[in-house]
Amino acid sequence: MNSSTGDPMDARQARDALAAACAARTAARRASERDRPRGYAIGQGLTFAAGFTALGVANQEPQWGIWLLLAALPCLIAFFVLIWLGAHHGGVTRWFNRDRGPGRPAWYAWVVPFVPLAIGLLAAIPYGTTGWLIAFGLASGADYVLRATRRAAVA
Repeated sequence: MNSSTGDPMDARQARDALAAACAARTAARRASERDRPRGYAIGQGLTFAAGFTALGVANQEPQWGIWLLLAALPCLIAFFVLIWLGAHHGGVTRWFNRDRGPGRPAWYAWVVPFVPLAIGLLAAIPYGTTGWLIAFGLASGADYVLRATRRAAVA
């Protein structure tokens, strides 16, 4: 039905409406995929690695524990601020972006983000919580930095 008059749509009007909807969806997708500066991902990686490493070492070195916790706190706050700024840089925030890019298998988009967690869990076996915090922080930080440099190399 034609929404303005209540009369049925003809095929041309239906095609025009579908084309307009597709154009709107494409425009929204492009707006949400604006590239954020590479510095966001590098900053996220460095602050994440520093924050979790400080948390791990604070557990191991009690005489410096409070100072390391006080150093970890601004690092992790900066990480979340950079996440927020990066997510809102394009104007539209997507919940998940699992675009794996050309030439990458589908499993890559879902499995690779769990690699830092697996590394942290493996380090937890011999070194406990300290090993988990440090390994997870460094592996996740490296993942952010590698994604930023790979994105820059592709672009």
